[in-house]
Order: sequence, then structure tokens, then C-alpha cells
Amino acid sequence: MIQLDKVTKFYGERLIFSDVSFKIADGEKIGIVGKNGAGKSTLIKILIGAEEFEGGTISGLRKEDIGYAEQIPQFEKPTLLAEMLSVGVEEFQARKILFGLGFKESELAKNPNEFSGGETAKIALAKSLLDEPRVLILDEPTNHLDIYAIDFLEDFLKNYRYTVIAVTHDRHFLQNCVDKIVDMENCRATVYNANYEKFVQLKKEQREFQLKAYEKQQEEIAKLEEFVRRNKVRASTAKRARSRQIKLDKMERLEKPPAEESVKLRLGEADESANRVLILDRINFKGIIKNFSAEIRKGEKVGLIGRNGIGKSTLLKIIVGDLRADSGSVKIGNRVKVGYLSQGHEELNENSTAIEELINNFGLNIEQARSALARLDLFAQVVEKPIADMSGGEKTRVALAKLILTGANFLILDEPTNHLDLPAREAIESALREFDGTILIVTHDRYLLDAVTSRVIEFEDRPAPVLPKPEKISKPVSKPKPAPVKTSRQQEKSEQQLEKLEAQIKMAEMELKMLEREINSASEPARLAELAAAHEAKLAEIDALYAELDE
Repeated sequence: MIQLDKVTKFYGERLIFSDVSFKIADGEKIGIVGKNGAGKSTLIKILIGAEEFEGGTISGLRKEDIGYAEQIPQFEKPTLLAEMLSVGVEEFQARKILFGLGFKESELAKNPNEFSGGETAKIALAKSLLDEPRVLILDEPTNHLDIYAIDFLEDFLKNYRYTVIAVTHDRHFLQNCVDKIVDMENCRATVYNANYEKFVQLKKEQREFQLKAYEKQQEEIAKLEEFVRRNKVRASTAKRARSRQIKLDKMERLEKPPAEESVKLRLGEADESANRVLILDRINFKGIIKNFSAEIRKGEKVGLIGRNGIGKSTLLKIIVGDLRADSGSVKIGNRVKVGYLSQGHEELNENSTAIEELINNFGLNIEQARSALARLDLFAQVVEKPIADMSGGEKTRVALAKLILTGANFLILDEPTNHLDLPAREAIESALREFDGTILIVTHDRYLLDAVTSRVIEFEDRPAPVLPKPEKISKPVSKPKPAPVKTSRQQEKSEQQLEKLEAQIKMAEMELKMLEREINSASEPARLAELAAAHEAKLAEIDALYAELDE
């Protein structure tokens, strides 16, 4: 049992949080949420012993029990696999975790310090999972992971026998992996025994209850004060007035609950466009993208998913003209106006301030620019500092403000919720749902995909099938059947062959998923090797079936 009792933290004279109190039972899964700057990461640093605190106590938490994935780790071993084995595990366990998080066989011999920043964060996460500490503390664990790696992490943590404490804005993770949510807001922490959706409901109900109690007390105070004012000078009623004044003095005043904070975001009405908004025909690019074709029609909201590094962001840059395909064609429909939000915010001039960015690009005056930025929770000094000095979340907000002002009717979005807190994510989700134009979105935010997209394209090494929207992104999805057409006997026979092939592919993909689940739970090296061989054979079988289907 871990117990925090009235923990208080200042930075200089600035209060970060006060009287933070809650208990964590052994084996519980805790999610810590709150707006950016609410003190979540500070609380984590206190728990791992990296920060001091000014008041309160923490008991039941020993330093040797804690496992923590550092944000900027340093590694000592010459290879990735050796770094994993340094925590004292069998090789098959190390491989299982690394492959589950998206690393390839060819990367196991690479020096772990030579990976990119996002990949090193994944390595630190893999080490912390392998170490199996009694208290696993994670700060934004789904950052830098693709959908498949996030699925693996969720399965791992749901079956983890020890305590997990995670700071995260990933709503799907909060819905599926936690028993309790600690909400950091207004320098306080409120605990909810709930997953994400129940937390949202309980928080709303609690706010409504607190507001009613506050308003009722204010009415009572007003009546008592009025009675005292009218009767304190009369001899006949002065005694009763003093009695009311004593009651007022002893009354424990309720604080007015803060107004519900929400970011209001509206994308505006989309102008009319051609029915065929985007046509991609056999796009090839430097061996990354191979013979990719797709079509998006007016009003569709399409998600593009796939493993990290497979070329999703590259494809978006080809569509908007930032890159040129080696072969194939990109056709944008008539009257289609494209608005692009890049993952790296290349559309922003890092030497400009947010205000200058809007004034220079859209001819706004200072007040109009401030108003446009304020709608995205960008105020005061933030909008006057160089974009290069902004946080990732602040840059995303500035890019969104620009996107809204373009008046685009076809939005191409690359990880639009990266670095954003829960209110901002919910605002973007609501705005995209209400937008009546066309959307193509690359995201690992599965909650956003489920809420917004009407279909999903799974981007794979083999020719990518266009898929109907699944109930959950983690489920296997099959290639849709072609529209039935009345044909000759020969064509009917071909259609039967196509249907048979599609059924075989669907079955093979289900078998592949079952093999992957078995690999994740395997504990014997011999069994793991057997499953790995079966997995490789099944991938080859699926590739052969798709090749036959293409012919």
C-alpha cells in the first residue's frame, strides 16, 4: 500500500499543488490526468525521488521497488539486445518485449544510443517492462508507439501483477488499462475509482453537486447577513442578530467550484467540392511506398494507420506536394482546397511569434490574431514568444489556428492530438466530428479514430486494402468485397474465385492474430521459437494470397 498524505509542492513562491492525498493498493493500475502544467510530471518526479516536496508525507514506497522509463535515457551496452539482457532476463523475454513494441530483428545488434529520440524512449520503456518492478511508473507511455505497439503495451499492463502508475492523455489507454484516475486540477488532486468514460461522467456529476451546494450556502449566507443587518440595532432583536452573526462566523465556507474548462474549437462550414476529392494511383517512393492506390470522396473522414516508419507521413507530404513520388499520380478534385497539419509543424516559421504568424499569413490585425489564438487557449506571453521556444502542445495549437483560417474543405492531418491534454483532444475530436468537409487523418489516437473516422485504410508493406471502420482498431479487419456486378459466366467464375481468396485471406489474418497473442504469452524458449517460425510462415502465406488476389 502506497499512501500520499497532504503532499504539497512549490517552485519558489508558485504553488504547484497542495494537500494531495490518496492511497494506491498493491496491484492497482492508476492513471494521472490533468491539463498541461497541472503538476502531473512533477508528482511523478516526487514519487521517484527526483524532486523534493515542501509538505505532507509519502509512505509505502521504497526506491528499490520503483521502475521508471526515463524520457532522455543513456545506455551502457553496445547493442540493443545486450542492453535488454542487462536487467537479468532470458533472451526470449527480451525479444518478445522488443518485437511487441515494434523493433525489428535487424535492429537488435544496433547500438542503443544511436536510435532516434522516440526510439530511445521506447527502449527505456522496454527495459522498465522487463525489469518487472513492484511499482512501474510511466510518463506518457504511449508516446512514440504505433497502434500495434500500443495494443501490445495495453495487453502487457492489463496482465501485469504489480502496481502501475501512468501519466497519460491517451483516452483509450485510460479506458482499458486503469482502475483509478487521479485528476490534477486547480492545485488539487481528486481521485475517481473509474476508467476514463466513467471518470468523465463522475467528474461532471461531482461538479454539478458542488455548484448546487455552493449556491445553496450562498443563499443561506445572504439571508443571515440580511437578518443581522436589519436587527442588530434593535434592542428587541439584537440578541437574535448576535446569534445569527455567531453562526455566520463559525460557518465553513464552501469554495465556488471552478467553471468547467473546455476548449471551444470550430472549423467552419466547408465549401462545395468535386465528389472525388483525392485519387492516388500506384504511388511509389524510394522503396518506402510501393504501388499504393486509394480514393477519397467528398464528406468522407478516413483514418490512415500503420506501423511507425512505414511511410504514412511521407504519403501525406506527397499528397500536399512537399515531396514528389517516383511514379504514379496524385489527383486533387475540382474546387478542393487542402489544409495540411504536419506532425513536425514545418508549416510554422519558428522565428516568428504566434501573433506574427497569423498576421503575416492572413493579414489580421493584432486583436484579431489574439482572438483567434485565444480560442485555442493561447494567451498573454505565450503568443508573444518565438514559436521555437514553445512546447509541442502550444505549437500544435498555433498550427490549428492557421488551419482554421485557411477555410480548407479537405483537411490532411498528421497526428493532430500529439502533445495535447485531454480538454484539447476532446475539442479537436468534437470539431472534426462536426466538420462537414473531407478529412484524411494519420493518428495513433485510437479514441479519436473511433469517434471521427468513417473508414480506415491500413497502410502495409503489401498493397494496402481499404477497410471498413472496425469496432476497435486492434481487431483484424478484412479486405472489402468488390461491388457485385452482373457479368458473363466467365466473370461470375472469377468473382467466385475472388470471394474464395478473400475468405482465405480473412482466415489467415485471424490465424496470424492468434499466433501473435500466443507469442505474447509464451514463456518457454522452444515454444517461442516454434511460434516465431509459424508466424513467419503465416506472413508468407498471406503475402502469396494477396499476390494471387492482385493477379
